[in-house]
Amino acid sequence: MRPRSALRDLERKIWLRTFEHGLWDVALGSLFLSFGLSIFVDFAPLTAIWVVVLFPSLRDAGRRLIIPRIGHVQFQEPRQRANTRLIGILSVSVVVGLMAFLFTAWASDGTAPTWALWIRGHFAGVLGMMWGAMIAATGWLVDFPRLYAYGALMVVALWTTDLTGRIHLGVSLTGVGAIILCVGLVLLVRFLRTYPKQDPREGPPHA
Repeated sequence: MRPRSALRDLERKIWLRTFEHGLWDVALGSLFLSFGLSIFVDFAPLTAIWVVVLFPSLRDAGRRLIIPRIGHVQFQEPRQRANTRLIGILSVSVVVGLMAFLFTAWASDGTAPTWALWIRGHFAGVLGMMWGAMIAATGWLVDFPRLYAYGALMVVALWTTDLTGRIHLGVSLTGVGAIILCVGLVLLVRFLRTYPKQDPREGPPHA
């Protein structure tokens, strides 16, 4: 029983290392940063364009920067599904954001029901709760603890915008995205310093 538990602990330690490089943080931060910028420039498709350009670039960066340093591990099926969930949640976040902005346009119609008008009146807070819950739930599903903090940050920032009325939604989203992006970049720099790139032509290190 103990060897199996030790194996699970070892697998979890290796799994958490896949989040040590910060690229997932960069992806998440860039996503919300793009939403904030799209509000500033009043161009909703900016986020979709950003995703199409950025995410393949980050995937290529993983191949070039991460795998040569720590290699590639084939995890058991539950961990493999977790990766799929993480990518799926990022994609759903984009869809939720775009649908939310379309909802506000519909709720601006004079024939919209009362509940729709209430949501529109508290749009920032409701959006913060939705995104915050999705981020935190993803952290639980894929065993990525930093996402709890990011989810809480999203809720606090957007409800502050909603309740005070003094902070523009674009400023809040840009700020949240910038904070997460900066955390990811700091982690990436630390990762690159901690794990030097291995030359495949070199043999194992001498004792």
